[in-house]
Amino acid sequence: MNEYLNLIFKCFFFYFMIILALRCMGKREIGELSIFDIVIYLVMSELLALSLTENSDSILKTLIPLITLSALQVIVAFLIMKFEGFRSLIDGKPVILIRNGLIDQQAMKKERYNIDDLMMQVRECSIGSIHEIAFGILETNGKLTLLKKNDCKVKYPFPLIQDGKLQRDNLQMSGFDIQEIKNSMQQQGIEEINDVFLCIATKSGFSFIKKSNLAFSKNSVL
Repeated sequence: MNEYLNLIFKCFFFYFMIILALRCMGKREIGELSIFDIVIYLVMSELLALSLTENSDSILKTLIPLITLSALQVIVAFLIMKFEGFRSLIDGKPVILIRNGLIDQQAMKKERYNIDDLMMQVRECSIGSIHEIAFGILETNGKLTLLKKNDCKVKYPFPLIQDGKLQRDNLQMSGFDIQEIKNSMQQQGIEEINDVFLCIATKSGFSFIKKSNLAFSKNSVL
């Protein structure tokens, strides 16, 4: 009888512990989990399974690793937020698979993404033809984001400036020149790239969000 009561107690205890751990690690939708998130949750579930099946009454052997993993997740999340290089290493980068109705076959091969998966997700978005798509972006969580030509208001979907840093890879891929951005910044009263929190290239010009108040400039349109 004591054995069953101990098992019930463990179930209740770790049920609330896992909820607490997930709350500490921050809110994130299941579809947006990174590889690191998935590894953490798989290890946690394995630890809980071992704790519930072993005969030992001590829960410290599970509790200590659980707390350690939660702390590790919080630390990694902080590093991902603060350091772009670390974020790219852990989460990867989104990849454009479709641009202006054309499929980037080399990018598909690199990401090991087959045409059947691509067309399935195109149909799921009620799009009949690839030619209707302005941008098809494979996100870091594996989801394919599709922007229709008729609805798309951006010339390039990725930031050209992010948190005060020029995104040189995005700038090169977009085909824009740094001088174009600087000229637009001056027209909108922004002096330095360090003052820009976010810059997106729209069809009506460059859209800036300033670092100071994180508000859209008067001339920006998304």
